[in-house]
Amino acid sequence: MTISNLSIHNSFEGKTILIIGGSGFISKVWISMLLEYIPKIKKVYVLIRPDKGKNAFTRFDEIYSNSPVFKNLHLIYGNSLSKVKKLEIVSGNICSESLGLNKQIEEKLYEELDLVVNFAADLRFIAPLDQMLKTNSESTLKIADFILSTKHAKLLHISTCYVAGMADGIVSEQILKDVSPNGTKFSAEDELKGGLQESFGARSRNANDRELIQIGALRAERLGWPNTYTYSKALGESLLAKKLPNNRLCIFRPSIVESAEKYPFPGWNEDFNGTAPFIQMLSSRYRLLVAKPNHNLDIIPVDYVAKGLTIAASALLINKHAQVYQSSTSSVNPLSVEHASEFVFNFFKKDAQKSLSHMLLPNPRPKFITPKHILSGASITKYEKSVSFVFDLIKLDKNSARLISKMGIEKVITTIKRKARTIDTITKVYKPFIYDYNYTFKSDNLLNHKIVEEEFSYTPTDIKWDKYWNEIHIPGLKQWCLPQLKALTSGKKNAP
Repeated sequence: MTISNLSIHNSFEGKTILIIGGSGFISKVWISMLLEYIPKIKKVYVLIRPDKGKNAFTRFDEIYSNSPVFKNLHLIYGNSLSKVKKLEIVSGNICSESLGLNKQIEEKLYEELDLVVNFAADLRFIAPLDQMLKTNSESTLKIADFILSTKHAKLLHISTCYVAGMADGIVSEQILKDVSPNGTKFSAEDELKGGLQESFGARSRNANDRELIQIGALRAERLGWPNTYTYSKALGESLLAKKLPNNRLCIFRPSIVESAEKYPFPGWNEDFNGTAPFIQMLSSRYRLLVAKPNHNLDIIPVDYVAKGLTIAASALLINKHAQVYQSSTSSVNPLSVEHASEFVFNFFKKDAQKSLSHMLLPNPRPKFITPKHILSGASITKYEKSVSFVFDLIKLDKNSARLISKMGIEKVITTIKRKARTIDTITKVYKPFIYDYNYTFKSDNLLNHKIVEEEFSYTPTDIKWDKYWNEIHIPGLKQWCLPQLKALTSGKKNAP
């Protein structure tokens, strides 16, 4: 792609944008950045689905008023959403025709709309197939139809680098349209239809969510994707590429999105799907990681992603865009799993050294193991199930049950069971990305644009990983994510 001198301000001046999925981690940072740094943007609409008795405006007003991500905008506009005149909340649903917009808004957007940015996604790695397909795949057809119904709007669709699936090595910036990661020829339309039909059939015979999760996993693995999330997102990309012309579509793929380096402030994070579980596990005494130490751990700070999105959107608006942009670090500023683990170990070692328990029993260094290791999450879960089976048999005797209750053994076993399953779940989620496959995501297309405005300069090569992890990322997670994650995994209903 030709290197261009790209002016963000010129591209966005007088433009009207519709943001779908505006309540997410990345989208909130991007909304804040747009409204703070691009004063000549005409209008930003945010599509929000009403939920739990709250209309769209009330839902986003609460988010705007209470989320720290908008603190910069509060200084400019105040903390009432109604005072942000360039921001308008519209009610809708991506699974509905015309996105569920009322006729008046639809007609207005038909004339005015320049760009749609789709953040909406089901981010769960383990979830029922029908739910994942409807949100991550089928909805893209509704969005494409909406784009084509407007005069000239274009679509910037947020996907993920991990649509690469079960593939080692360099991942280029292109869409897989008719061939899956394992080389199987397939049609995204037929795959979506088949997946929905199989899901409907399973539901009609009263299959539960667990069965639908298994069906999704089998369909994904058959074509070379490690989970239903990456499978459904890849289908969404392929469907869009076939339905929309190149001049009206751009795909944006971040890798693992993590704590802000600078914007809106260092350490801001609210994502539980990134490295937070990984860090929580390594901050405990359990330091056994199913991973290969030399594999890349491709993370990118959320403010870099927001800048990258702005660059991609700017290029799309003036027809100087690539079809795919990957926002990643593994090809330009790689970080290994081993180095990341060391950063976590050394950070929490400082805290642990102050405690008496550490003096008596120092925390072990991280150790890399295989899935078959005797103390892997899967092995511990097997032992736990065997112990629980024997324990349940003993409890059938009333006298034994009373003794167990007095000694508190049941509580101990329940705790072990919960921790074993948490470790096993974390291992299963991370294993494809840090043990099975070693990805190197190319990210040339963003770097090929020379940006006029300094505030949007995109330079992931400048990230100093030791400083980022020790001074920004882990402290940010400790403040914003780990307490809530700990409450969730401890079985408490409400996080502190």
